[in-house]
Amino acid sequence: MTDHRREVHRSQTSKGAFLLSRTDSPPTPDSPDEQTVSAISVKEGFPDAMDEARLLVAAMEMLAPIDRFGTLVVRVDDINHLPNPNGAILDLARIIDEMCKGAEGVWGLLDHHVFGCFFPSCDEAVCQKTADRIRRRLADSRPETVTIGIAVYPTIVYEKFDILSNAKKALDHAEFFGPDSCVAFDSVSLNISGDKLYQDGDMDGALAEFNLALTLDPENVNVHNSLGVCHGVRGDLEMALGAFQVAMGIDPSEIMAIYNTGYIHLMQGDYAKALDYFQRAGNLDRDIFELNFQTGRVLIELDRPSDAAKHLEHAIVLNPRSGTAYRYLGDCYTALDRLPAAASAYNTALKLRPDDATAVSSLGYCYEMQGQNAEIALVFCQNAIEMEPENGLFHHRLGRILYNRGRMEAALAEFETALECGHDSSDDILKTKESLSTIDEKENIEYSG
Repeated sequence: MTDHRREVHRSQTSKGAFLLSRTDSPPTPDSPDEQTVSAISVKEGFPDAMDEARLLVAAMEMLAPIDRFGTLVVRVDDINHLPNPNGAILDLARIIDEMCKGAEGVWGLLDHHVFGCFFPSCDEAVCQKTADRIRRRLADSRPETVTIGIAVYPTIVYEKFDILSNAKKALDHAEFFGPDSCVAFDSVSLNISGDKLYQDGDMDGALAEFNLALTLDPENVNVHNSLGVCHGVRGDLEMALGAFQVAMGIDPSEIMAIYNTGYIHLMQGDYAKALDYFQRAGNLDRDIFELNFQTGRVLIELDRPSDAAKHLEHAIVLNPRSGTAYRYLGDCYTALDRLPAAASAYNTALKLRPDDATAVSSLGYCYEMQGQNAEIALVFCQNAIEMEPENGLFHHRLGRILYNRGRMEAALAEFETALECGHDSSDDILKTKESLSTIDEKENIEYSG
């Protein structure tokens, strides 16, 4: 069987392939449609209703001498699907106003359909009861529901003015449970907040949230895993491994930490260790796309293309929109000398990701190895170089095609460029120079004759 392993591309490991946490994809609540929902109805009923900035100033003045208080953030659910959203908001405002007056609290509008309330001398249990009363009283008169986030002071290192923000984080946390939910701020709230910052690219902010979450709950496996992911993305692989090890120490069956540990070893080039952790994770759940994809990549690196293909085929079943998975599957088929299947995989990869220069080059070279589509093979390999001019393998492949066409000088130039770009084309350079030398000798003999 022809050995095509040397021609298989080895791309850089992407840092985006970590499994972050079980809470990194919260449902997205409705944003209010300002043409349908407005604060006018509340302002008509409560002319002195405060916005968020004024509410926070008033609350801090009221709470300055108080060493314990609670904050609620209350949001009307499914606001864009209600027949009378302004009526629901106004009725909720009346309920909150009455309850704040009865408890010497203050309230205001944080958004068109979101209220903030401060209640002095309340702990979490009292806040929970207050939240339940709000929900019951609204249910007595209307079909609409509300979702509520709760936070209290004192909580670890937070200042008084931070508590409203914490209640908002608790509201985000409550979104995971659907409408008509109520959640008190805790380590999970911080993990969700940290995940959002991570997704926004704010690694420092995410790390701060995760560390605070561990102050609240040092045994939270998910937070240790999230902390490790942040360190990994920042390039501090040893810190990342330490966090994942702590997570596995707390829960040896924590699949995210097991997988992420394997992924760190993959980033470090220790493919045998990476495979060991991926296989451990696969024994717990074989139907995770990232796990099958990365296992396939490791097996390619370990020169086991047949085993790699099985994992990549399953990865594609789990995520048929992954062009990169199809491209790696093409690499497996190429190494196995299954060239028609490889060409099909590369074609699919390009349909899904037309900008994948590696798939362009691989498909062109695959055609060349099959002896098919000669001009297309040449054009594809040239196009790939235009997309990534510093890729040594691409220059090497073009050099091979040019050599096969008898264009020795052009082939030699490509092989030499490949070598300059880091691809070992020394044997092909020597072979091409010998061919050029033979051609020169023949020409000299013919000329002499």
